[in-house]
Amino acid sequence: MSSDFAFWARGSGDPGDIFDNLAEGDAAALASSPNVLRFRAELLSRWPDLGDVLEPDEHDVAEDPEIAGRYVLLTLSVRQLDHLVDLLALAKQHGLVGFSGVAGEPIEA
Repeated sequence: MSSDFAFWARGSGDPGDIFDNLAEGDAAALASSPNVLRFRAELLSRWPDLGDVLEPDEHDVAEDPEIAGRYVLLTLSVRQLDHLVDLLALAKQHGLVGFSGVAGEPIEA
């Protein structure tokens, strides 16, 4: 069992729709932001194991480097949910919003 959470800085449209589009690999509604890049780097620094459950993955970023600044989508295992409170605090610290696929509701900064 896993839980999906997506984070971004700025986007146009309903957060639920943006989340659904990200699940399909479509990040067109999102603007690139250095805050997303910093969040991504800090996530991987603190919890290197999240690299295995993070999108866009290294392959996607190699094909389109700008996409790394648009969003972070995490598919967390039950074990990794122990990080959730800290992940949400880190996202807020970086001014990010997003969507929880589990709760079906937006994540506010």
